[in-house]
Amino acid sequence: MSRLSSLTRTQLRWLEWLVLTSILLACVAWASVQQQPRALNAIMQDLAGWVSAPKARSDIVIVAIDDASLQSVGRWPWRRAVHAQLLNSISAGQPAAIGIDVLFSEPDQVFPQDDPLLARAIHNAGNVVLPIDWRMAGVDLGAELPIAGLREAAQELGHVNVSVDDDGVIRRYYAAQGENTGPWPHFSIAMLCASGLSHPLCRGVAVPEPGESWVQQQPEIFSFAQGATPYPMYSAEAVLTGKLPPSTFRGKYVLLGATASGLGDYFASPARPSSRHIAGVELIAHALDAQLSGLHVVPASNWTNALVNVGTILLALVAIALLGPMAGLVAQVVLAVGAVLLCFALRAWGGVQLAPAAALIGLLVIYPIWSWRRLSAAAAFLQQEMYSLRSALDSTGAPLRNTVLVDDFLDRRIKAVESATSTLRQMHGFVRDTLRQIPSPTFVVDPHGLISLHNEAADRYMESLPVATQGLIAIQTVLQGLRATATGQMLQFATPEQLQALPAECEVSDRLGRPWLLLAEAFRAPAPDGWLLMLVDMTELHKAMEQRDQALRFISHDFRSPQASIITLLEMYQEFPGQMTERELHHKIGRLAHQSLEMAESFVQLASAQSQSMQLRPVFLDTLLQEAVDDCWAKATEKRVQVRYVPGSLEEAETEITTLGDRSLLHRCLVNLITNAIKYSPAETSVEARVSDEETHWVLQIQDHGFGMNAEQLERLFQPFQRFHQSSQPQIAGIGLGLTFVHTVVQRHQGFVTVTSEVGQGSCFSIHLLKEHAEAVSKAPAVIA
Repeated sequence: MSRLSSLTRTQLRWLEWLVLTSILLACVAWASVQQQPRALNAIMQDLAGWVSAPKARSDIVIVAIDDASLQSVGRWPWRRAVHAQLLNSISAGQPAAIGIDVLFSEPDQVFPQDDPLLARAIHNAGNVVLPIDWRMAGVDLGAELPIAGLREAAQELGHVNVSVDDDGVIRRYYAAQGENTGPWPHFSIAMLCASGLSHPLCRGVAVPEPGESWVQQQPEIFSFAQGATPYPMYSAEAVLTGKLPPSTFRGKYVLLGATASGLGDYFASPARPSSRHIAGVELIAHALDAQLSGLHVVPASNWTNALVNVGTILLALVAIALLGPMAGLVAQVVLAVGAVLLCFALRAWGGVQLAPAAALIGLLVIYPIWSWRRLSAAAAFLQQEMYSLRSALDSTGAPLRNTVLVDDFLDRRIKAVESATSTLRQMHGFVRDTLRQIPSPTFVVDPHGLISLHNEAADRYMESLPVATQGLIAIQTVLQGLRATATGQMLQFATPEQLQALPAECEVSDRLGRPWLLLAEAFRAPAPDGWLLMLVDMTELHKAMEQRDQALRFISHDFRSPQASIITLLEMYQEFPGQMTERELHHKIGRLAHQSLEMAESFVQLASAQSQSMQLRPVFLDTLLQEAVDDCWAKATEKRVQVRYVPGSLEEAETEITTLGDRSLLHRCLVNLITNAIKYSPAETSVEARVSDEETHWVLQIQDHGFGMNAEQLERLFQPFQRFHQSSQPQIAGIGLGLTFVHTVVQRHQGFVTVTSEVGQGSCFSIHLLKEHAEAVSKAPAVIA
């Protein structure tokens, strides 16, 4: 019992399956060998016979001793002279063989002269078959033969015995039956022999020596032809009176037998669904048809039946073990239909009659039994899970739905688990949605190293590598090539041990050289059963650190320089009072103080442009550009540089040149550009400002004719603390933050800046800002952070 309790649910399921398999296969194998259940086997075999019934041959005819014949000739038994006359009329048509299904086992005591007359008619025909019946008296079992004179005149003798099944239906006969010293062929085989065809059982009319036992050999199943009356049947009265021409029987196999009410031997058979009784002479006709056509139907061996039935049940058991309930049920139906179709096919094309009832009964009981066991297991599992979930959710305060009394045992458990799992699904959805909103690539990894959950940022990261984002993805495939920045060691993620060895935080670089901070956390319950891995982009942090280092270098050098100069001037003034006047001292100190103030303002402006909230309002860009030009007029005049606003086609067409933006930031941005153009332009040159449009953008252009820049300088143009022309123009002051401010402001307005420049020819700065229609402007939010 302790061993069973230690098995997992899957192991218990397979153990139950093996037990059920063993029991069912043993039962089906036993039933197959015993041909059980016989009634169902008989029904299936009869159906197979009806479905595969062949067309009747046209060379078999029956001459029936029917009610009309009795009325015409007289009551039975007829004189043997009448039989002789009937035989002469038939033989005149030269048939292939004549079979007389009338037993003449005793001499005619009333008309003894008729026996030689009938013998002569039989001899003259030359192809007559007479029947053999069998007698049973106590333990004396033997053949009942025709009288010697008739027997010696006949061509062949054949037995007319049939095998009766338990339900009283005739379905089979034996090809040979009689004394073991020489069994007689069936009447249908004797007909073949009489017609001149060879057959191993042909033996003529010689009586065998008395044997020690009675044998029945080569069982064959009747293959009934199609139709209620498949073979032409003529009344003996019509033959005797000459109503039928002799040519009717030419080349035919003629069977003569009794069909009159109360006279003929009738048998129950599956040949006719509407009327299951058939005359003995008709049974011979069906057997003869099969012998002539070579359609031999034999029962399948016990081993064949067992193999087919056991194989069917085994497939059904595999189906219900591997497939779901609906698919398993469909598989049972398909296998049942397949077993029936196989039975029909083997009967029709192979001449083999299966006994599929054991498989059909097995298929009928498999599904309910297995469903009962699975239902019991499901109920037990739900009971266990209900307790586990209830205890797990006690701390969450999640309400569990009450069940009503009308619910059954399984319903109550299903509803309890449904309530608990609904709460778990909500919690899982919350975790999933939270994970998706994390801006960094995040992966949930199972104990096998496969990604079970990831967010959209992880999708974008995998697409950039590129790595497939669908299906089962190993975390090793995604993060291979990840290298620790501090040690240069390659990190591995293929096994649980390697995942367990990951540090909680580690700065790394991926296969594309991008810097990341890897965060790893294990799920413990109590052993690690999964990991949460997150990649935090370090690019912006590295840029910020680089800017910080540049700022520190600038502060330690450029920003300290004016302060140090002021201190030096004061010390020189105190040490050497006559070398510098007070007014000259004040002038130099003021210039250095203004330089320091300008540096501080540049820092403040850039920080404000990067972080402050923008007050978005409709802005007329042409008016704003003109105001910026006016604000820079004094500085341009001081340097003897002409600055002007140049109207274009937009102004001539009175176009509203508007965008949605922060007027203060855009104004300071334009002033910085124009001031920069004036600063780097020689005296007696000009700076032009104009507005144009390009599809979806307005373009504000500041053109100067100054010193210009080369390609290397253009690449570093918008980086902070970049100053050009220091060696050629040392008188130009600045700290290299003006263009960084411009670039930041334009980017925050979803625009961009382009620059064209040539050394000695000047530069043209173009600010591209989105056009805004009146509707968009009116609906714009007031503030965007």
